[in-house]
Amino acid sequence: MTFPYDAAYAGKVGVVKLVDAIAPNWRKKADGVPDLDTHKLFETLKRVVEEWKELGKFSVLDKDLQTLLCLASATDWFSKAQLAELDAWAGEVAECGEAEWMKHFPESELRTAVNVNLKGAQVTEVKIDKDQSCISVEYTGGNFGDGPHDGCVYLDDAGVKIYDHREKGKTLTWTGDIPDDITGLGKCLSGKKWKITWEYDGDEEEEGGGGKGESWSAEGWDAGGWSAEGWSAEGGGYAK
Repeated sequence: MTFPYDAAYAGKVGVVKLVDAIAPNWRKKADGVPDLDTHKLFETLKRVVEEWKELGKFSVLDKDLQTLLCLASATDWFSKAQLAELDAWAGEVAECGEAEWMKHFPESELRTAVNVNLKGAQVTEVKIDKDQSCISVEYTGGNFGDGPHDGCVYLDDAGVKIYDHREKGKTLTWTGDIPDDITGLGKCLSGKKWKITWEYDGDEEEEGGGGKGESWSAEGWDAGGWSAEGWSAEGGGYAK
C-alpha cells in the first residue's frame, strides 16, 4: 500500500489511511518498505497533528490519532529528535478526555493526603481512571475517629466518598464544596460535612442509614477527627 502523503485530519479518513499504510510495515527497516519517504511521512504526521490542534476538540480522546502516532513512534524510521516530537504529540492526544480536575490530584500527593488525614492509613492502591473520570485510593488501617479500618477514598465529577469496608455498602459522602486540588481534599478528609449513606446493588442509595437510623452531626468532629458524640442515638447509633 502506498503512503498517503497528502493525508489530512479532516474527517479522519487520512488518519485511517496512514495507519493502514504503516501497520503492515512498522517492524521493517525503512529501506525495506516500498514507497517510504521518512521525511515526507514525518511532515505529513506533523500537518495532521497541527490540523487536529486547530480544531480544538480536546474534550474527547481521538483513539485513531493516538494509534497513528504511537504506531509511527514504534518504528525505527525516524531520527531521535523526530521520535521525541512524535512522543510529545502522542502525549498531548492521550491527555484529551481527561477531566480537568484530575490533573490536580497526582498519585504521590494523593497517597500523602490519605495517609496524613486518615491518621496513618497505609495506601495499598491508587487508580486514576481517565476514561471514567474517577480516582480511587484503597487503604488499610485508616482512622477517622471511630477505630482503625480498611476503606477507599473515591473521587469523581460528583464529589468525594469514603467507602468503609467494615460494613457492606456503608459510605460516607462529603456534603461540602467539592475539592479541586490536593489541599482541598486534605481539608475535606479532616472536615465535618459528611453524611452516612448506604449503597446497594444497582447503585441504589438511601440516606440516613437506609432504615438503620444512623446519621452524623458536626459535633462528631474535634481536632483529632471524629468522636463518639457525633453519632445520633436514633436507631441505636453510637451515643456519648
